[in-house]
Amino acid sequence: MAKTIAVLGATGNQGGAVALFFDAQGWNVRGISRSASSASSKALSSKGISVVEADVDDFSSLVSAFSGAHVIFAVTDFWAPFFEAYPELSKVSDRATGEHALAIEVRRGKTIVDAATKVLEKEGILERFVFSTLPSFKDLSGGKYTYAYHFDAKAVVSEYLKEQKALWEKSSLLNMAFYTTNMLIKMGSLMGAKKDPNGNKIIWRRAGSNEAVHPFVVLGDTGIFVDLLVRSPPKQDLLGVSETASYATFMKIWSEVTGVPSEVQQETEDEADKAIPGGLGREIAESTSTSAEFGWGKHLVLPKDVSTRFNLFDSKLISGQLDPNVKTTSLRTYFENEDWKPFLENA
Repeated sequence: MAKTIAVLGATGNQGGAVALFFDAQGWNVRGISRSASSASSKALSSKGISVVEADVDDFSSLVSAFSGAHVIFAVTDFWAPFFEAYPELSKVSDRATGEHALAIEVRRGKTIVDAATKVLEKEGILERFVFSTLPSFKDLSGGKYTYAYHFDAKAVVSEYLKEQKALWEKSSLLNMAFYTTNMLIKMGSLMGAKKDPNGNKIIWRRAGSNEAVHPFVVLGDTGIFVDLLVRSPPKQDLLGVSETASYATFMKIWSEVTGVPSEVQQETEDEADKAIPGGLGREIAESTSTSAEFGWGKHLVLPKDVSTRFNLFDSKLISGQLDPNVKTTSLRTYFENEDWKPFLENA
């Protein structure tokens, strides 16, 4: 009999990729959505995936949605409450919107953890809880960068998860790298990728050294990462990365694929803040600067290094690669498979 995976955010980027991946593997996939009658939910249902309603602000609805699941994939959304409040709170201070969105994401994340804990206590069949998170860039930078609220919020929830001893024994963390899609398509204008005044090339202004290497993730690979965490022992702290590259290399490959000249221009956090005031520009810039200067944390493991074994004496993960040859999507393949016409028309 097929096992069941409950997927939060099944109509979104990460959750959608997880739902489709596990459905293809023969799992019973239960997509969780705020509205089963929405167009995105109906599109998911048309692919044969069941959709149930639950609200991340409603503990009881989450318990019902998680009930009977062998695996739960959980993801929270920082940006929806951020952009909803940005027009007003950005006028208050450059921290008000980030602090507002952080508080909402932490509250919702803890509610999700509490609901999963309740289901584990009640039923005892949950085998793995995978939480999509991010490291604290405030901590990694030693307090130098304090505006990366969308990183720090998820890190708070991860620490709360670790405090729930029974659930943590069944859990692993997935730290999703910088989205390739956010940078040039969905948030292109906000992230600074746009045509130069003459329209001859794409200019991408980024904080941090142009040559610093960053992790990038193709969202379609999310299911691969969750599958690794389901098949391996718990307490993994995985960096969900498809390929690492500098911004200069990223755009070089993009230009080779598209035939469109491009240039990466370095900017300071203050310049980014001036370009997009109210905290958003600095949030984006400090995220990039932290990655460039401090990385994402030496504690994170790469997909090829996900461990297979515990040390029985101290319950710590030890060497032993689950899938050293795991295949992820290269940047070049991602660029080749995308339609760049809409981006170029609106850049």
